[in-house]
Amino acid sequence: MKKFLFCIALLSASLFAENCKTLFTGAAAYTAGDFTSAAEAWQNCVDNGFQNGDLFYNLGNAYFREKRLGLAILNYEKALRFDPTNSDYRYNLKFARSMTKDKVSESEDEENPILNFAFEAHHLFSLKQQLAIILGLVWVIFFLCIARVLSANPKIKTALAVCVFPVAMVLGVFACSVGYKIYRENTYSLGVVIAETADITSGPSDKDQTLNMLSEGTEIEVLNVKDGWVHVRLGEKINGFAKISEVGIVK
Repeated sequence: MKKFLFCIALLSASLFAENCKTLFTGAAAYTAGDFTSAAEAWQNCVDNGFQNGDLFYNLGNAYFREKRLGLAILNYEKALRFDPTNSDYRYNLKFARSMTKDKVSESEDEENPILNFAFEAHHLFSLKQQLAIILGLVWVIFFLCIARVLSANPKIKTALAVCVFPVAMVLGVFACSVGYKIYRENTYSLGVVIAETADITSGPSDKDQTLNMLSEGTEIEVLNVKDGWVHVRLGEKINGFAKISEVGIVK
C-alpha cells in the first residue's frame, strides 16, 4: 500500500474537517503507526454522520494495516460509491480483494476479459459526468440537425446527416450505461463479510442448516435485512442467511 496515496486522500478530506474533530487525530495516529487508534478516530467521524470518499478510503487503509480485510474492503467499496472513477480507491480495493480466500468474482473477471473491459469502461466516468456528457451530445445532435435544415448545399446536408449517426450511437451507449447504473443503485445492495468466517444458513435462525461458509472479505448481494439476519446471494450457488454482525453493508 503506497503511503503517498494516503497523504493525498487526507489532504482532500481535510477540506471537509469542520464537522469531524477526530479527523486529524486519526491522521496523526496513522502516521505514528497506531492503526487501531486511527481506525477508531475515523470510524467516529463516520458514526457522527461525516461521510466522504477520502475518509472511507483512509479508514479502509487503517483497517487493512490492522489486517481486518473485510472492513478494509467494505470501506473501499463505500469510497467508490462517492467517486467510482478514483484510481487510488480502485487500486487498493483490487489489492485487498486479491488477498481474500473466496475468489468467485475475481476468477469470473479473469475468465471473461471482454466483460472485464466493459466493466472498466462502464466506470470510466461517474454518473454525474455521464449525465453531463449525454446532455452535451443531445445539444450536438440538435445543432447538427438545425445546421442541416438551414444549409442549402446538398453535400453539406449529407455530411451533417452522416455526422448525426455516430454521435447518436455514442449517446445510446452512454444512455444504456447510465440506465444500468441507476437500476443497480435502486435494486442492488452490496454486502461484505467482516467476520473471519460467516455461516450461510438455510433460514434466519441458528437452528437452521448451515449450507456454506464464506471467508472474510467476500462480497455478496444483500437481498433483505430483518431481525438481525441478512438474506444474501452469491452467484447461482449460494443463497441463504447470515448474521448481521458478520456482514457489513455498503449503503
